[in-house]
Amino acid sequence: MKGPGVKRLLAAAAIVLAASTLSGPGRASSVAVDPACAVPDSLLASAEPLPRAAATLAAGRALSVLIVHSGKQASKLGVVGYPARLEQELKRRLPGRTVRTAVLSLPGEAAPAMVAPLAQAVENQRPALVVWQTGTVDAMRNLDPESFGTALQAGIAEVQSRGADIVIMDMQYSMHTAQLIDFAPYLSYIAWLAQGSDVFHFPRYDIMRHWVEEERVDFADERDEAKRRSYDFVHQCIGQLLAESIATMIAPSAVARSNGTSP
Repeated sequence: MKGPGVKRLLAAAAIVLAASTLSGPGRASSVAVDPACAVPDSLLASAEPLPRAAATLAAGRALSVLIVHSGKQASKLGVVGYPARLEQELKRRLPGRTVRTAVLSLPGEAAPAMVAPLAQAVENQRPALVVWQTGTVDAMRNLDPESFGTALQAGIAEVQSRGADIVIMDMQYSMHTAQLIDFAPYLSYIAWLAQGSDVFHFPRYDIMRHWVEEERVDFADERDEAKRRSYDFVHQCIGQLLAESIATMIAPSAVARSNGTSP
């Protein structure tokens, strides 16, 4: 699809993105989320089910989660990353259940180059759920948004065809990078394709922008201790919010099995 077709798709995607951040059903109770981490229900609405992950828990098996990203493996200033926090938070929300997270790091790779190793990792590890964090490298390199969208769609299909659910997580937000990089086309594609594929989109970009605008986190302070606090806040809160979203979408089946009823 070229020319006017791309423009029409991006325009439609922008409408979907705007709608997804302003409306949608409310999430489950946020009592387990720290008040400092909380975001408006309209910003983060867990709407799409995770049937494969729910079936895994209903069968009494461990919930295995594969997190795929293009960042560096080394933690910043000794901060524990959100993947480890996600595992801890899921265990809190799914008591008595075994939860394991694994990470596939593909540093510096854009979405098209992530599809094949993503598919191979799912084939080898057979997770119930994949969290695919993508879009940052594509936006930084100003790569073709249509190619990004095509890769995103292919990756979603590869994961689902191998029996796993998938959550798409978009890029991080900071005022500085937002002034230098045009993230909008990639955010639009993620929102549009997630909705069209019945996939949950975790809007990290908008969540972090909300925290910055609410002055809950400050990335402008360059002192090591200030940066450590900011990174720690972000990873802790992303872990909590993502865990709550996942648990909200799969917990009914887990609870049904615990009560001896059908999911």
